[in-house]
Amino acid sequence: MSQEAKARQSDERVTERNGFVKRLIRCLRRFLTWLAEWLLPLGPFWRWLWVRLCSPSCNPGAWNDNNGIQFNNNCYNYACNIQPGTFAQPGTAGGYNTPTAVNCDEYTKAAKSDGLIEVDCDRLCPFCCYKVALVVAPGDDFHWYRQENNGTWSHKPGGTPAVNTDASGNPITDPRTADRDYSGVGGPNYTAFCGCFCVCSCVTVA
Repeated sequence: MSQEAKARQSDERVTERNGFVKRLIRCLRRFLTWLAEWLLPLGPFWRWLWVRLCSPSCNPGAWNDNNGIQFNNNCYNYACNIQPGTFAQPGTAGGYNTPTAVNCDEYTKAAKSDGLIEVDCDRLCPFCCYKVALVVAPGDDFHWYRQENNGTWSHKPGGTPAVNTDASGNPITDPRTADRDYSGVGGPNYTAFCGCFCVCSCVTVA
């Protein structure tokens, strides 16, 4: 067998092995997600444990340096827990055209092209992904929240610090019911709640 044929055979084996590993991981995630959904009716403990294991920890210090990280990363970066040092826009990394309008439909499509998975807000994400939420001020701006591993939610408005409180200064237990009206301080009023998404390891932002 020639060296070229041996190299080709080796590459095929590596590709086959990598494909098997990816399929195994997908199956494992499906099984764990099924297990979580089955255990969920047994009590709130299982929901708490799932969120505790999979969601980011609330660590404002990693984002609130009052310098480059804070000033150069926005709500979308924070929600996806990625620090590219740019104000990432939904859809850019996924090759989706820049949304032509600021509404739920456009930004939902854009986020899904980046790898986010749309999910019912009352359901759990696949293992081991975590939940984020999209809101918009129609025609003006979009904004993202993320669930922490203690079950509460936090967000990072633009280049300002990451916080776990809403526009009224209350802890965010559910972004659907949080006060999202920042018009009193010159900001947007995010009247439209677009839905929840799961962030997994395949998500990219730019």
